[in-house]
Amino acid sequence: MFCREWLAQLGRHQTEIEAAGLRVVVVGIGEPKHAQRYCPQLAPQANCISLPEPLAHTAYGLRVGALTDLVNIQTMKHGWRAMRGGHRQSQPTGDVRQLGGTFVISRAGIVEFAQVSAVAGDHADIPAVLAAHRAWEARNL
Repeated sequence: MFCREWLAQLGRHQTEIEAAGLRVVVVGIGEPKHAQRYCPQLAPQANCISLPEPLAHTAYGLRVGALTDLVNIQTMKHGWRAMRGGHRQSQPTGDVRQLGGTFVISRAGIVEFAQVSAVAGDHADIPAVLAAHRAWEARNL
């Protein structure tokens, strides 16, 4: 449910993301067919990759959540937000305990922005991500 919600948010902000000169790559856990099922309809401009193991998640320090990271008042609020947006949980793929994150990585491989989810459904604020990217560019270009 939270992955679909995030893809939909990326799709809604695609024009702003492209205007900032960014390209979206979404990495999920599962089989390639899972990425092919959801990305085209929710975030058609995103490059979606689905791996059977959380290799990228581990490399970027994203952790597997404990029960308290998955079931708490904050995740209940996030779940309600996702459901109000029309997103429902279906058959999960991969490890449902895996927490997500958002990273902006420059062409030189420098992490410009990093947001590591503290709890399930803890998505980055896309306007804040874009503002951080613009600030990084202003300092470094």
